[in-house]
Amino acid sequence: MADGSGQKFCIIIVPSSDGDRLLNRMAELRFPATRVGSTGGFLKRGSVTVFSALEEHRITELVNLLHREFPEAVESMPAASLPFMDDMDVTPAANVQVRVGGAVLFVLPLDRMERV
Repeated sequence: MADGSGQKFCIIIVPSSDGDRLLNRMAELRFPATRVGSTGGFLKRGSVTVFSALEEHRITELVNLLHREFPEAVESMPAASLPFMDDMDVTPAANVQVRVGGAVLFVLPLDRMERV
């Protein structure tokens, strides 16, 4: 058993197409990482979820990596292909601008960590 004080538990979600690149960049910076497959998101595209326990002072380094390497983009999509089309005041044939890509980062306190 190890006291997790001074550490944070990070959950990073990126599109499936960016999963390997994220793991490679994290390895270059010597961030520990565990990858798990995941699904979801409102566009129903595949995702990769990465778990990492980091010293609190390295969180800024991780945030900078994500902003630099995984920027958000805007994509034009047919409104009819969106899952919430019924809630929109748009004709189905219209195109709408949707933010895609990027990364989602959750940083949580880590009270305890064990390697068994």
